[in-house]
Amino acid sequence: MLIDLHNHTSLHSWDSSLSPDETIQLSKERGLDGIVFTEHDHDFGFEEAKTLSKKHNFLVFAGIEINVEDGHVLVFGLKKFKNQFHNYLSLEHEIITSNGAWIAQHPYRRWKPHPVVLQTSEWDNDNENILALQRAKIVKLFSASYSMDVLNGRTDRENNQFSLDLAEELGMFYTASADTHEEKDVGKVATYFPTKIHNYEMLIEEIKLGHTWPVDLTKGSLTNYKDFCIIPSDAELNKLWQNIKIKKSKINLE
Repeated sequence: MLIDLHNHTSLHSWDSSLSPDETIQLSKERGLDGIVFTEHDHDFGFEEAKTLSKKHNFLVFAGIEINVEDGHVLVFGLKKFKNQFHNYLSLEHEIITSNGAWIAQHPYRRWKPHPVVLQTSEWDNDNENILALQRAKIVKLFSASYSMDVLNGRTDRENNQFSLDLAEELGMFYTASADTHEEKDVGKVATYFPTKIHNYEMLIEEIKLGHTWPVDLTKGSLTNYKDFCIIPSDAELNKLWQNIKIKKSKINLE
């Protein structure tokens, strides 16, 4: 199943131009099997999502995109947003208590510098990326999260590569999301779930297990990694997931 885990609407996000109904209809037309509404620091509403799901005969779930001290995360399973969630330790405790899940988002925005920010013409991109990864690796938010969105539909290959590099360094599982704010965003990327998702609990469980795979539905405009432009076989996915688990185990022992 192809599910977009990251969508904003004009209902609760000031920077989105799409209504929930418009987002769902476009998602259906563009081949997705489900979506999650994740407003900025605002709960969309479990019951509202269920009503829309029934109305459109389409999988619709409610999550939250939360801005914590060191970055953004998608959170699943929490019914209400609380201001204390801006602290990642408070958020982590609530997620564990609620049997929820979280996915780290666009680390390049806060941890990868750009020439215009540094106000310098002396720019060594490779070296700066190495330094940025070193800084991001010690951020507790990332090491505590289950997965990283390594494909974001609203950025470019270079920034998505930074997300992938960081996820590999930390032994994180991979997801993808369009980060939908307007019509052109819908259906660019999605997260593939080999297991058929029937309800929200199943979605959360599969995210926690890491049984996900990012898919670039633009066929390469957002990533240089060809395996993100296809859906691997179940055997290939199991091997990829096992390699990530091994990497994470080694990191935990260090």
